[in-house]
Amino acid sequence: MYSIKMRASKNGKHISGAERIVEKEKIEEVVRDLTKRALNHENGTPDFINIKVEKIVGEIKYIDHLPIITIPCKNIKEARKKATEILINEGIPKEIILQAFEIIDRGGMRGAALLNLKGERLDPDKERGVRVKNIDVSESLKNEILTKNLGTERTVDAIAIASKVIHLGVLAELCTSDNKNYTTGYVATKKGYFRITNLKREGDPGGRVFFIKDDSNIKKLIEKLENEPYIIK
Repeated sequence: MYSIKMRASKNGKHISGAERIVEKEKIEEVVRDLTKRALNHENGTPDFINIKVEKIVGEIKYIDHLPIITIPCKNIKEARKKATEILINEGIPKEIILQAFEIIDRGGMRGAALLNLKGERLDPDKERGVRVKNIDVSESLKNEILTKNLGTERTVDAIAIASKVIHLGVLAELCTSDNKNYTTGYVATKKGYFRITNLKREGDPGGRVFFIKDDSNIKKLIEKLENEPYIIK
């Protein structure tokens, strides 16, 4: 099996990224698909596209996806109130949740901020954040999401990240899309992947925060997030 990662940027600013884990025979097809995706992004046409193909060494872990729950909200105020309620139920203090919203509203990161319950940011590179890599979803899960109207192509990408992150012991995740016109965001906890409409305003940037335990082994967590291969089924 091979990991294929795509990253696209313009003037040094991140536009889009995606990843697939496929058999050797599908590499050429997937490279074409990811290149097309990079060139047709609502955030603009990139001047730099990086496609990286790596053979996966070691065991691929297969885990079940988080339950998908969609919560329609009329506006950003209602959506953020709902997201806050879900996070508070997981033991995240309200002031830390507000701090997380400030981080995602600034945008600009390719990865996620690591925020503990003391309000300390523990990701080593504050400009980049921490990337979740070496992930994909099974074809059956992808088809289920799209045919049963459980979400969109963006949901397929996000459920892979959220399921791996929570599986590795992250307390919760808060995310809004870096696609400026896509306003549905999500909160992920061990109870599920909660798609929340209108979690940001159209045109606003997006971001991602992982809420972690105060005693987390940061180096070990980042190693697993970036390098352990997972397929979500």
